[in-house]
Amino acid sequence: MSDIPSFDHPERIVVRRAIDEQIRDLPVTTNPLAVSLGMRILEARNGYVKMAYTVGEAFTQGNGVVQGGIVSAMLDFAMVFAAFSMTPAGTTVATISLTTNYFRPARTGELTVEAELEKVGRTMVNARATISDPEQRLVASSSAPIAVILDRAR
Repeated sequence: MSDIPSFDHPERIVVRRAIDEQIRDLPVTTNPLAVSLGMRILEARNGYVKMAYTVGEAFTQGNGVVQGGIVSAMLDFAMVFAAFSMTPAGTTVATISLTTNYFRPARTGELTVEAELEKVGRTMVNARATISDPEQRLVASSSAPIAVILDRAR
């Protein structure tokens, strides 16, 4: 009997499908926040994802710009998907710490995130990501250590 559970994380399945079938512009429907943000995988390969988000007014603060926590969430999503591109079936991942640097306000509309893995280990990966506005100007960058965990909960 294998130590690997038969369960496979739905987000791992989506990113592996994008890679294996070379699908572009794949909507992500595995998570309510992803759906609310209009999250799509534009490009994926092992250790790398490029994602687009269509951010509406519901995610803005009083001055009309996208709330910083939402910007961090989009960066985190992309880094986690990059991590899932390299993890085996039966695992999940968890962001341990997230550092985000902001460079300009994010406005509603389409934002693009690129994430890649800097180091891949058996139980930990290090990732970094950037988010850009429609004019391809850098909005923020982020880095994170992400734990790889055997999902025994299922």
